[in-house]
Amino acid sequence: MKDAFSKLHPITNLLFFVFSIGFAMFINHPVCIVLSIIAAGINAVYLNGKKAVLLSVKFLLPLIILTSIINPVFNHQGATIIEYLPWGNPLTLESIIYGITAAVLLSSAVLWFSCFNSVMTSDKFVYLFGRIMPSLSLVLSMALRFVPRFNAQLKEVRKAQKALGSDLSDGTIITRIKHSVKIISLMITWSLENAIDTSDSMKSRGYGLKGRTSFSIYKFTSKDAYCVSTMLAEIITIIFLISFGSIRFRYYPTVKGNLLDMQAIIFYIIYFIFLLTPMIINVGEGIKWKLLKSAI
Repeated sequence: MKDAFSKLHPITNLLFFVFSIGFAMFINHPVCIVLSIIAAGINAVYLNGKKAVLLSVKFLLPLIILTSIINPVFNHQGATIIEYLPWGNPLTLESIIYGITAAVLLSSAVLWFSCFNSVMTSDKFVYLFGRIMPSLSLVLSMALRFVPRFNAQLKEVRKAQKALGSDLSDGTIITRIKHSVKIISLMITWSLENAIDTSDSMKSRGYGLKGRTSFSIYKFTSKDAYCVSTMLAEIITIIFLISFGSIRFRYYPTVKGNLLDMQAIIFYIIYFIFLLTPMIINVGEGIKWKLLKSAI
């Protein structure tokens, strides 16, 4: 699946994700939260596929249910009392609504981070922060690269151990514990050897020496300039509307706020367009490619 947005300059990608994740985490208006999780889901399906998103949803659903239950049990704010809990504390409608809203907000943030991990590769991190914070960028890039490599190596080790009859699913409980300890030992050994190989490779390539140059394949094109200027205009408009109270909303003591005011509707449209920026770019590039193919 072709992703035109991820092929843009890393600054363009980073600008979008910093503000999309920031808005998703700090704007607690219910309509905005719904728009955020819809946009995050659309982008996640396009980037990672339906199976990966469904797997994420399986982990998110228990989290949503748990958060929705825990908040009204421990938070008793709100004027609309539905019932009294067995221990005497009130169960309020406002606490239930806030718990559901918080759970959806957390889920949208998780989906946005999954999109972030798919687009912002370790190479992009090194390119953006290599000169400003070389040590931090190196650690981040190695950490991002280490997790998928560790999972891939673990699968290979488990396949080999299963062929030898020493997998986690073989034998009694004590035998399984011994097998798991052996697999952990193999993975630790692999990790240490991999770290030594990486260190030797970096040293041989002159990492840390003065005057060392770095190769980059990224170029800030006119397309990036147009995307950045458009996103900045949308971000400034969003912040401007928030500062003027276009999406005022409260959950306590009663649920009250702007839902269908003209300013709120304008905010929803601009906010949703901003969140769908990657999909707009991808769809636009797809249409352009089809037109070019049809013209041949």
